[in-house]
Amino acid sequence: MNENDAVVVRDTPVPEVAPNPMAMLAHAVQRGTSVEELKGLMELQERWEKNEARKAFVAALNAFKANPPEIFKNKSVSHNGVFKYKHASLDNASGAIGRALAEHKISHRWDTEQRDGGVIRVTCVLTHEAGHSERTPLEAAPDSSGGKNSIQAVGSTVSYLERYTLLAATRMAEQHQDDDGRQVKRISDDQVQT
Repeated sequence: MNENDAVVVRDTPVPEVAPNPMAMLAHAVQRGTSVEELKGLMELQERWEKNEARKAFVAALNAFKANPPEIFKNKSVSHNGVFKYKHASLDNASGAIGRALAEHKISHRWDTEQRDGGVIRVTCVLTHEAGHSERTPLEAAPDSSGGKNSIQAVGSTVSYLERYTLLAATRMAEQHQDDDGRQVKRISDDQVQT
């Protein structure tokens, strides 16, 4: 191209970008906006960021649910030598779910507390890397079944509640969900009609 060649500039539409609170805040600072107005814009920015983080969490959890891990019952429970039921151990459930959540930038942890009357409350907390968290609590008394001492009773309950709060928080279920030792009785077609 030399200086005699004409240059043709075509008008290409510039996509409009929706203003976000941070851009509005920067513009307000340039204009010399009052401290009160800046404070309001900062609060708007915080609410906007929280909402964006919540939307990112929901999208990530939906992606997780589109291809969830399978949680199989890998532990048999018996009492006095009599088989009672099977369930997924905490390490099995937590490992499989944790790896799958991490692929979608979600982590999990538990908050545990012992409340009045010895009741144990365990809360599973799912947190997205954008900062949004959701909490799923369950509580129960210490499990003193099977001759456990008081510390084992607390540990058993904590483990149980950690497993089930994680399953509840992720809307997961063990494959071949156990029936807590109860036998399932099938009914006949005639009984269904009745």
